Amino acid sequence: MKVNNLFNWVFLLSACALLAIGRVYDERLTIYSVNLVIVLSLVYISALAFILFSVKSIVWSKSKLLFYSLYLFMFISTPVLWIVFDVNLYGFEKFMNFWIIVVPLTFIVAEMFDSKQVMKMFFVLLGVSCFLALLSAVGLSVSERADGRMATLGGGPIVFARWMGFGIITLFLLPYKFKSGFKYLMLVTFLILALASGSRGPILALFIIGILYLGLNFNRLIVKVSLGVILISLFILISGVGEKISGVGNFDRVFMNVSKKGGSKQSTSTRTNLAIGSLILLQHYPLGVGAGNWQQVSNEIRPTHLMPLEYPHNLFLEVACEYGLHVLFILVLLFIFIIHLSYVKMIKYKDENSLYPLLFYLLIFLSLNSLVSGMLNDSRLLFIIISMVLINKPLIILRKSNG
Repeated sequence: MKVNNLFNWVFLLSACALLAIGRVYDERLTIYSVNLVIVLSLVYISALAFILFSVKSIVWSKSKLLFYSLYLFMFISTPVLWIVFDVNLYGFEKFMNFWIIVVPLTFIVAEMFDSKQVMKMFFVLLGVSCFLALLSAVGLSVSERADGRMATLGGGPIVFARWMGFGIITLFLLPYKFKSGFKYLMLVTFLILALASGSRGPILALFIIGILYLGLNFNRLIVKVSLGVILISLFILISGVGEKISGVGNFDRVFMNVSKKGGSKQSTSTRTNLAIGSLILLQHYPLGVGAGNWQQVSNEIRPTHLMPLEYPHNLFLEVACEYGLHVLFILVLLFIFIIHLSYVKMIKYKDENSLYPLLFYLLIFLSLNSLVSGMLNDSRLLFIIISMVLINKPLIILRKSNG
């Protein structure tokens, strides 16, 4: 029994570490000629193979059928499209990272996890957020970019801000009694670091989540929230701490579209150009161009409007362009079914000590992020949350009896 428990922890820790890194190989994480990511990947793959063979049956549902159908169509279309449009190193690495880390892990979570294992995974992932916050505190999360924005193990400022947002929502809604001092200190720390990353997408998503949470819990929270906002505002104004915090990282970039006299046109039109380029590509190739080929084919179609980035920074556009409109249709249906299912489960178990409120708000937060920033592999946490919603057994956290 102890051996099995140790084995499960090894798998969970290695899986969460790779979720944080996002790659099965990263040349940057080498110490004394030993690549730590390769070691983690070997441990993860070994444990993964053993667990996969222990899956005895699959409990089917409409949402789960859509989930696995999405994977199936992506897997089938990739080699076919690569034969037509060729394959590059970026596309191959992107494909391998997704299919080695995300796909099998989400399958195991959906088919084998229960409430206890999901809680363990959340604690480990929350630990990742704390670890990244610690790295930023000692200056190790500053990227090599010219603007010096925050970065993270497997990505840039966007991914870093996404992990900070994940930490905020998890600390706030995880059905576990954290010590108040630690909880609120980390909430403030995560928020400051998310703002310091200079990434507007995750901040906007957090703001929307706050409005949604307040709207769904208005009667219960309005007095507490109003009082909290007033106290925090007074503290910032009187102490002058706002000016000190604003000097950290890239706060100005987050608020660069808001000036004292109203909106300012300081932001670039990069997202608009990415969307236009994606739509034009779809007009030419509605069945997709293959994983990793978006930039190359887009630039061939419009050589006078070259795309500077390798992906369109929108999950829907990326899937449509690289895998085809038919795969996009499945993805959209999956989003609709999963969000509805998550909300239904949250309402159904509202009187229980369940994980569904946390899953619902994380699902919305990560979905919004995937539509304005990052690529398919950067949405790996989103796919993990989807797989948790699909778990057949109710995710109820049992309270310990006083007896």
